[in-house]
Amino acid sequence: MKTNEHFPAQLNGTEEIDLVDILLTLFAHKYKIIITTLLCALLAFLYSVNIEPLYTASVLVQLEKNTQNNLISKLMDPLIDESTSSATEIGILTSRRVLNQTIDKLGLQIDVREKKFPFIGQWLSAFTKESPHDISVSSFNVPTENEDKPWTLTVLGPDRYQIDTGESGVVSGKTHQTLKQNGFTLNVAALNAPEGTKFILTKYSRYAVTQALLKRLTAVELNKDSRLLNVSFSGPDKQKIIAILNSISLNFMEDNRQRKAEEASKKLDFVNSLLPGVQEKLNQADRQLHNFKEENGSIDLPMEVKAALDSSVAIQSQQNELQLAKVELSKKYTSNHPVYRALLEKEALLNQDKNALSQVIAAMPKKQQEILSIKRDIEAGQEIYMQLLSKQHELGITRASTVASIRIIDEAVSNPIPTGSNKGLNVVLGALLGGILSCGYCLALHVFRRTLEDVDMIERHGVDVLASIPVSEYSQRKRRHKLTSGKTSQDIWLAQEHPEDLAIESLRSLRTSIFIALKQAGKNSLLISGATPGAGKTFISSNLAAIMADTGKSILLIDADLRLGKLHELLGVREKEGVSDILQGSLMFEKAIQPTARAGLDILSRGSVSGQSSELLGSDLFAQLLQWAQLQYDYVIVDTPPILAITDAAIVAEHVGFVLLVLRYKTNSVKELSNVIHRFKKCGIELDRAVFNGVQNGESSAYKYSRYSTSL
Repeated sequence: MKTNEHFPAQLNGTEEIDLVDILLTLFAHKYKIIITTLLCALLAFLYSVNIEPLYTASVLVQLEKNTQNNLISKLMDPLIDESTSSATEIGILTSRRVLNQTIDKLGLQIDVREKKFPFIGQWLSAFTKESPHDISVSSFNVPTENEDKPWTLTVLGPDRYQIDTGESGVVSGKTHQTLKQNGFTLNVAALNAPEGTKFILTKYSRYAVTQALLKRLTAVELNKDSRLLNVSFSGPDKQKIIAILNSISLNFMEDNRQRKAEEASKKLDFVNSLLPGVQEKLNQADRQLHNFKEENGSIDLPMEVKAALDSSVAIQSQQNELQLAKVELSKKYTSNHPVYRALLEKEALLNQDKNALSQVIAAMPKKQQEILSIKRDIEAGQEIYMQLLSKQHELGITRASTVASIRIIDEAVSNPIPTGSNKGLNVVLGALLGGILSCGYCLALHVFRRTLEDVDMIERHGVDVLASIPVSEYSQRKRRHKLTSGKTSQDIWLAQEHPEDLAIESLRSLRTSIFIALKQAGKNSLLISGATPGAGKTFISSNLAAIMADTGKSILLIDADLRLGKLHELLGVREKEGVSDILQGSLMFEKAIQPTARAGLDILSRGSVSGQSSELLGSDLFAQLLQWAQLQYDYVIVDTPPILAITDAAIVAEHVGFVLLVLRYKTNSVKELSNVIHRFKKCGIELDRAVFNGVQNGESSAYKYSRYSTSL
């Protein structure tokens, strides 16, 4: 055997992948793509059947503008940002304060579901048109640490049930009776299910229910500054989502009314606290006026004094109104807010007018100043007192008949068609997704795992291809017939059963090349091995040996695959008393030889299965066996395991004329061929020649079948 002097040149050029190549690749994997597409479509259909329909209910809410007193309204109208008010109201709508009222009113913490078979239970119920079963639970409480956990309730009869409470065991109960057990409290109002039906009861925590509501609740303003909120809620039960949404909107409106009533109460309390002081000041001013008249008698006021008095009273009245406004605005805004700053600016202007009027009054006679001061206090006090009485009356009415500044325009209504209910569309999308994924996988496999598709791809690695063996149509028909008839599919000895097959004709051409190669090698033995399992090395060795025997030569076929050799089954001889028995020293060479149904062809089966095949084949006894066989027969063919599986082929290769590697069309890859060459090189063996097996009817580079998966 020649040693390897140089490593074969690798492929230097780059192969372009064009549109035709892509289409041929997809066509080659058509069955894989079709099966994947149909499977994804089936999964999409099952998903559409099992998924709960999702309905959406919506309600339209109007945020009315809050009414203020005249001064505050004049200050706020040009400055207020109403979009902030809408965002604030949306935040209140989605707050726990509003949602918790709905949770308590509708009992949303209790969830009852019938226990069904996973995944297909819903589909089976729909297919059998079985009427739904349900139970009515009035109350269900569990310890806090057991919230959000499922509990199984089993119906025992029309009015009896049992529930598994975990560590406390199974407890039985009756309808309309409260069951209490170690912190568990359960009251079942009705059982509308046959005996043996199981239900899953869950008491969710308030936090978990709130988070679930928030995920399905949305509130948005229809248009900027429109103060119209579109509130929507989604869920599988139309009636339930309508009830939940109506409850949330009503609770939101009631919360707004209560906030306004509380605000009115606080204002009324503030006004009530001011009235006694104002009344006391007014009485004091009356006493001062009475004392002044007793001491000085009646005094007629000139026109300029009366004008000053009216101006002073007006300024004092406006200042008192500003003080009330400051108290009210300080509860909502900081001192830097534009509305509050506008109020301070107005107060500064009034102080300027008051100072100017004070200078005019200071120039009057002392008696006029004194009477002016007393009359100003009386008239200003009377006006303030009347304003407070009016405000008290107004706030009293407001508190008693508070109306929310929120109005429900449209009550909740659900979309009659659930979202995602189009089963046909889901199936189409599932099939499309399956097609895309399968095509992508096949193209990625084609790009990253380049398989051998023509002879040139092999010979560019420095390995001569002696023959291309086409797929046997006869073997395929026989295999399909056995599969359809329920029989076990086994390989056939094609040269014996159908010698006119095109594959056998190609092997006859290979026979001539082998005779020439063996003559050049100076030995009469060759080794046949595959790159990987399934390449067809057993098919090649058995049929090649048969047609070589047809030339009148004596042929010995040795099965050196001591682990998984199947030549004895294919040629119909006994398995025992073969190579492994000889190499273990328990059998003579001549006694292990078995004749076959083909004249001139003998076989040496593998013998007993051995886990130490490498040690046995590397022994001196095996070398002696080959030397003896080469003297006794015209040609010796050694069938070995795939070289990339175990190294037995490299061990045997040292004793034969040359190595014939079997590569399978579109099964073995370029990388595998490189690994085989490298594996033999490490053992000092030059890979001489190869045979390209499984090619479609002589078209070595054509795509007709996606993959030829088994050896012939």
